[in-house]
Amino acid sequence: MKLRHALSGAIYTDRENGTVWVEDPEMGEGLFETNGRWIRGELREADPHLLGFVGGPRLVTASDSQPLRKTTGVPVPDLDTASSQTRKKDDMDLGLEGKRVLITAASRGIGFSTAQCFADHGCSVAICARGEEQLGVATADLEARGAKVFAQSVDVADGEALKGFVAAAGGALGGLDIYVANASAGGGPGEAAWQANFEIDVMGAVRGVEASTPFLNESDAASVVFIGSTAALEFLGMPQGYNAMKAALMAHASDLSQALARQGIRVNVVSPGPVYFEGGNWEMIQQAMPAIYDRALAQCAIGRMGSPEEVARTVVFLASPAASLVTGANLVVDGGFTKRTAF
Repeated sequence: MKLRHALSGAIYTDRENGTVWVEDPEMGEGLFETNGRWIRGELREADPHLLGFVGGPRLVTASDSQPLRKTTGVPVPDLDTASSQTRKKDDMDLGLEGKRVLITAASRGIGFSTAQCFADHGCSVAICARGEEQLGVATADLEARGAKVFAQSVDVADGEALKGFVAAAGGALGGLDIYVANASAGGGPGEAAWQANFEIDVMGAVRGVEASTPFLNESDAASVVFIGSTAALEFLGMPQGYNAMKAALMAHASDLSQALARQGIRVNVVSPGPVYFEGGNWEMIQQAMPAIYDRALAQCAIGRMGSPEEVARTVVFLASPAASLVTGANLVVDGGFTKRTAF
């Protein structure tokens, strides 16, 4: 396989021995292992993501007679939950009316869609994000849905700031019933990325639950949901901190589900596969590295990637009293992207 890097123009070519030869028009040439380790040549740095995809295990691809699609597939069904008056009589009541929900990193993507879904079910919501402008847009949307909203600009990597936000949100909403840890540093190579994933994905969840537990103890339907990833379950192109820290998050959620059960607090994980939305990672990959996007799309058994709304509905159900018997679970939401058999 041979791919051109969309930004640098470098050519990445896989070798039969599992290495990747990289030819950069400005920096020279070099040979690398798929994990990013330099072997030889004047070029000593390369994109580890592309190394992993080019030289890693081959994924399922379409045949020449069935070319890969470059769209996300059929539209996502529109399930309107904005008003109980529009629901059919046999629709399940999730028991969320009046519940108070906190969601981290909720100004866009999965976090924002989750906040919208909770608001549509009659919940008050507290949201945070780093960008104040997008946070304001999200707040206006949620208030237009009739929700009481508490919003604050917070860097989840700042432990004291996060704890302060949780305390302020609980005070503003009169308590908390549901805590959703959605913030993530995303993927990336190097030690700095490992540290960021540890501080945001793992410690952000740890600190957030600790700060919210006094409020959750007062709830009659307390629930915690961590947003994980299928990257914790199967090989995703390259070894990186994102994958390992999402696995750590799943282990911690399992431990918490046992430790907090007697306090009436359920703890679960929702692990999405590839999720496509405007401005999201997979849209950027589609534009910059279309071959990688096509290979990932070909793995989705349902023929398309997921949407933030689909993940949000799963989170909302799992957090709701309708899932009162479920704790310590990891619910995979990936349209058949992963191929493992789990018992």
